[in-house]
Amino acid sequence: MYIQPKSSAVQSVEPTKPAEQQAGPEATFLLSKLPSTFKGDFSRRFITSLLAKPFVILTGNSGTGKTRIALRFAKYLEETFDDGKNWLLVPVGADWTDNTKILGFYNPLADGGKGDYEKTDILKLIEKANAHPTSPFFLILDEMNLSHVERYFADFLSHMETGEDMHLDDPKGEIVRFPSNLFVVGTVNIDETTYMFSPKVLDRANVIEFRPKKEDVINLFDGQSAKEEEKKAEEGVPEAFVKLVQEIRDGKCLLSANQIDEIKEIFGQIYDKLNKTGFEFAYRTTKEIRQYISASYELSKDKNDFNLTQAEDEQLLQKVMPKIHGNAKKLKTLLESLSEICKNNGLILSEEKIEQMQTRLLQVQYASYM
Repeated sequence: MYIQPKSSAVQSVEPTKPAEQQAGPEATFLLSKLPSTFKGDFSRRFITSLLAKPFVILTGNSGTGKTRIALRFAKYLEETFDDGKNWLLVPVGADWTDNTKILGFYNPLADGGKGDYEKTDILKLIEKANAHPTSPFFLILDEMNLSHVERYFADFLSHMETGEDMHLDDPKGEIVRFPSNLFVVGTVNIDETTYMFSPKVLDRANVIEFRPKKEDVINLFDGQSAKEEEKKAEEGVPEAFVKLVQEIRDGKCLLSANQIDEIKEIFGQIYDKLNKTGFEFAYRTTKEIRQYISASYELSKDKNDFNLTQAEDEQLLQKVMPKIHGNAKKLKTLLESLSEICKNNGLILSEEKIEQMQTRLLQVQYASYM
């Protein structure tokens, strides 16, 4: 079951595509070429987040389209191989109490009592991702917090972070390499039937909250909605997406020294305020914020008109604020200080979220991001 990446011998096999297709320009992944269904602000933030880190949490009220956007993007980059498609949608159940729901388990009664390893569909997707390292693979965990996430996902999350091989609970001692081309999207509803995420999980993801605009919701009473475009990417675009991801992870950053200085100044101010209450961020968060802003720059249509403030705003909102929670004594001064930073630097989205948290703090003396 150990999956090796493509060796040089495999890469040297003659291409099966016609020569005239090989001679064309190399495909690129561009936001401007995406179907109309991905033109919105949430879609852009979702795609940028995937480029920066292969783990994204989509939160918001039920029915806001969290699962739909993840599924549509996976289908847009869909590829079909002999061993199946490159995406998988899995509803999380309340009975997910250990990692066997992710990686499977050894069944001593299988194969007529000889024993065999029972693979999950998720493990099979991981194997496919290892077998096709230049293509993107998507695992969508629907309603991810119906069970305690740490119970079933902690080991998987650790391997995602380190890239180390995963050891299966199998007498044969088989291992599976964690694929760098696997992207995990978790959708989250917050109500009395679900569990909150720990800071450990939130620290490893971009958290995007879906809040549809009032007019978009109310206009549905007319009985009409915009027809969403169903379209697959052109040949080579899925591979171009993976290539861009690898470049971003390898440290590609074309921002100017002045832009880097601005990022350091703003997040330095934020760090100082967070440090007083124990919510300060560390190396991983800084690295991933840099990767997100770099990815945002790469996706911008006009590099000379790149909106750095917008990218900074999105990262304060998606990477730093999700871990902030507590009572009025702990958060009142902090939220006021962060609000002032946002107002002084035009961080509109983060300022709106802080106002929501301040209102909740006033009402029930407690506030959290979700």
